[in-house]
Amino acid sequence: MIARGFGRAINATSGIKDQQEQVTYPASKAALDNFTKDLGTKLEGTNVLINLTDPGWCRTDMGGPQAPNPPESSIPEVVVGAFVDDRKSGRLFHASTFSGMSLRDAVKKAESLRESL
Repeated sequence: MIARGFGRAINATSGIKDQQEQVTYPASKAALDNFTKDLGTKLEGTNVLINLTDPGWCRTDMGGPQAPNPPESSIPEVVVGAFVDDRKSGRLFHASTFSGMSLRDAVKKAESLRESL
């Protein structure tokens, strides 16, 4: 990607916590978060971006029927990192930040955010 001068990587993380019976899942997400932040620092200023998405707790096979959010509630958030064009990496995009927005508006908002991991 660096050699081509363009690339986007979006890693899916989770806000899961206080779930001792699932301790390995949040531990793996913490490692992924750290990897994304560290690699994002190296990629900063290039046209290769790596960011995180947290779609929230959705009713999927993994989330189960008790999850409060339908999967479509996380769109456009889960893809916004593929469309930002501000050369900033290592950010976390939460579904709730972009809820109900068009992709165009979500990208505009994402590019204005200064939040990093």
